[in-house]
Amino acid sequence: MKTLVPAVSAALSAALLWGPAVPAQAADAPSPSPAAEKEDTGQSYHPNVDWIVCEINKERAAQGLPGLRVSDRASEVGRSHAKDMAAMGRLTSVGSDGRDLRTRMSDAGLYSGLISESMAYGYTHDGYFADRATDPGPGNALYKVLMNRGIVAVGIGYDRRYWDVNLLGAHRKLVARAPAGCGVDPTAPRSLPVPAASEAAGSWSGPVLARGAR
Repeated sequence: MKTLVPAVSAALSAALLWGPAVPAQAADAPSPSPAAEKEDTGQSYHPNVDWIVCEINKERAAQGLPGLRVSDRASEVGRSHAKDMAAMGRLTSVGSDGRDLRTRMSDAGLYSGLISESMAYGYTHDGYFADRATDPGPGNALYKVLMNRGIVAVGIGYDRRYWDVNLLGAHRKLVARAPAGCGVDPTAPRSLPVPAASEAAGSWSGPVLARGAR
């Protein structure tokens, strides 16, 4: 566990590895086709954010908590940072431009006394991601922050297997909406393929907490 102390806030980051490891490719194995490479890097997958939030809200309801709303602006920030992490090839709360979580949020006009971020790598299926997000098992930092009563809205960004989940507490300027399609099977309109066993594996880093509204 590593504790960082920026000038304006305290940030806590802890990494957790779980799930089966993806076997290394044999040296004499044929090179994958361009289509296979695209699939392997997760470029063809786009998460159904609303459905994932609906699943999270089911667990929050079971814990006696109000449902989270979706912040599309926070999702945009997350997508941009996920793309940046994919380009850098690592999970990090600090972008290639040197901006941290609080700065990215403030630059997007998102303010709150409580902002949290969790980053992940390796998931290319809504069901697996939602299952991890709602797993109350010990050591699941994402679950703990998602079940935080002070969190009221979430934004989810994804790019090439990199995820950036941004959570916000209440603020008078916060614009968020109820997730659409709760109770609807996401596989119906999109015909999601059955994921390979290796897709259950992933890496987590977080949460990163930034307290104190600007």
